[in-house]
Amino acid sequence: MSTRTKLVSIAARLFAPPLNSHLPIVAPPQEIIVTPRIPTPVIIDMPRSVRPVDTATLSNYLRIGRTYHPLCRHAFMEKRVTGYYHYEQRVVYNTCAVAAAYAGAFGPQAIERPDFSYSMALWRLSQKVGYDLNQRIVHGPTGRRQPIAEEMMQLVDENHWTREGLVEWLESLGL
Repeated sequence: MSTRTKLVSIAARLFAPPLNSHLPIVAPPQEIIVTPRIPTPVIIDMPRSVRPVDTATLSNYLRIGRTYHPLCRHAFMEKRVTGYYHYEQRVVYNTCAVAAAYAGAFGPQAIERPDFSYSMALWRLSQKVGYDLNQRIVHGPTGRRQPIAEEMMQLVDENHWTREGLVEWLESLGL
């Protein structure tokens, strides 16, 4: 007889009801093996967007590119070197709206090339989105009528718009 069985029988005698009682006698507990049940996964259907998102749009490139570099006003791009000693120097690039859209289309390191310029950025972005940014005339939210690239720069520089606001405005135009 095992020690466990002895302990179970002693416990059963100690906690057993008196013989003249009308309560039922409880048998000693049996060993129960519990197998864990793996719950079935619940599949949640995500709502589908009403309009498919086109990735090759100026607004989408600006949405992506604005996260790469801080905002730059009154210049196309700024390169700042921080730190006094060579080993602690860091290069930080600030971009305007057009340069941020270019970085969103071609990657964050695309603006770090030595031959990077405003005209090259406009030409390559125009090839990517399918229309010329210097020729596409828009009516801006402030009433100006000018090419989209100039309007983007002026909204940020003169009217102090954020690049997030430009994304929403460009989406409202379908660009």
